[in-house]
Amino acid sequence: MLNVIILIISVLVYISFGLSNLIYILFSALSSFFAAKHFNGKNKKLILILTITVNLGILLFFKIYSYIDITKNIFQNIVVPIGISYYTFQIISYMVDVYKGKHEPEKSLFNYLLYVMYLPYIFIGPITRYEDVSKSMFSKRKLEKDNLTYGALRILWGMFKKYVIAGRIAIVIGTITKNTEAYFGAYALLAMLLYSIELYSDFSGGIDIVIGVSRILGIRLKENFNVPFMSETLQEFWRRWHIALSSWFRDYVYIPLGGNRCSKLRQKINVIITFVLSGFWHGTTYILWGLFHGIIVAFNNVIKTKWKTLNRIITFVIVSMLWSFFIWTNDYILPLKMMASVFTNFNYGELFSNLLNLGLNIPNIIVLIISVIALAVFDLKKETIIPKIKKYSPEIKTVIFCMMILVIFVFGVYGIGFNASEFIYSKF
Repeated sequence: MLNVIILIISVLVYISFGLSNLIYILFSALSSFFAAKHFNGKNKKLILILTITVNLGILLFFKIYSYIDITKNIFQNIVVPIGISYYTFQIISYMVDVYKGKHEPEKSLFNYLLYVMYLPYIFIGPITRYEDVSKSMFSKRKLEKDNLTYGALRILWGMFKKYVIAGRIAIVIGTITKNTEAYFGAYALLAMLLYSIELYSDFSGGIDIVIGVSRILGIRLKENFNVPFMSETLQEFWRRWHIALSSWFRDYVYIPLGGNRCSKLRQKINVIITFVLSGFWHGTTYILWGLFHGIIVAFNNVIKTKWKTLNRIITFVIVSMLWSFFIWTNDYILPLKMMASVFTNFNYGELFSNLLNLGLNIPNIIVLIISVIALAVFDLKKETIIPKIKKYSPEIKTVIFCMMILVIFVFGVYGIGFNASEFIYSKF
C-alpha cells in the first residue's frame, strides 16, 4: 500500500510540472521495461542498442537544446523533462545489467515504474542502481522508530547545510559574479573557494534529504559523498564526490572503453573521454570543465607531493578553480579569464578591506564560519555521531531535533540573493 501511495504521488507531481514530463518518463520506463524482457532471444543486442540509442538520443537533444541559444530560438515551446538526466542513466544501467546477466529483468511493471519514477531521487539524484535499491524498495515495509530517527536527522542536517551554509555563501558569490569588471583576481579566487563549500553543502544537503525521506519510508539508498575534501588527488576526489555519477561513468563508459586493461596511453585517453562525456552530461558548456578534469586525473601523480595536508590543499584549490565553469555559466571564455586573473591580479588588500561589502556582515560571517566547522566535524564523525543520537531517550532526541529546527529557522537564509527553493544540481 505504501508503494502505491508513493507512485501515485510521484505521478501527480510529474503532471503538476506539465503533462509532457509524465509522457517522457513513461516512454523511457515502458520502452526499457519491455525491451529488457526480450533479452533472451537472438536479437537482444540489437534491442539493447536501439532502446539505449532512442532514450539517450532524447537526453542528448535536450542537453543541446538547453545550452545552445540558436536551438532555443527554434524550439521555444519545448519544456525540458524533469529529472531526465537521472532517470535516463538509471534505465541504461538497468538494461545493461540485465543484458549482462547481473540480475533478472523485473517482472512487475508496477515495481519498475516505482524504481524509475521514485520522486525523492528524481530531481537531484543519486543515480540509483536497480540491484542496490530493489530489495528494500519492493519489500513489504512499515514505519520503524530507528528509521524515523535516522531519517529526521538526515533531513534536518540537509536543510541546515542548504539554508544556513549554502544560502549565505550564495549571497557572496552572487555579489561577485554580478560585476565581473570590478570583482576579479582575489575576488574570483574567493568565489571559487567558497563555491566548493556552497556546492557541497547544497548538493549533499539535498542528498541528505533524499536519503532521510527514503529511510523513513524504509528504503535504503547508498551514500553519494564520502568526505570529498579530504582527498589527496583529483582521482580520489571523484571516488568521494557524486559517487553515483562517478561510478556510473566508470562502469558504463570507462570500463567498456577498455579501462586500465590496455596500454598506459590508451588508459589516459579513456580517462579523458570519460570526463569529457561527464562534462557533457552536465551540459554542453561544461565539456571544457570535463576535459581539464580528465587531463589532470590522467596525469594526476605529477602534482602529488609526499605531504598529505599539502596534497589535500592542492586538490581543493584545483577543484575549486575548475568550478569556475559552474560559477560563470554559459560561457567558455569568462571562466578562463577569471582563472587567469587569479595569477595576474593580486588585489588581496582590496578584497580584505572590501570584505564586508560582499553581502554578509560580521555576525553572518561568524555564523558561516561556525557552521562550516560544524559541517567538517559532522562529516568526519558522522558514523559515530548518528548511532549515539539513536541511542538517546525520546525526550533527548526531541530536544535535539527541536534545536536543529530552531537553528535552521533562526539562521537559515531564505530567498535573499539566491533561489531557496532550487537545489543547484536539480538543473542538470
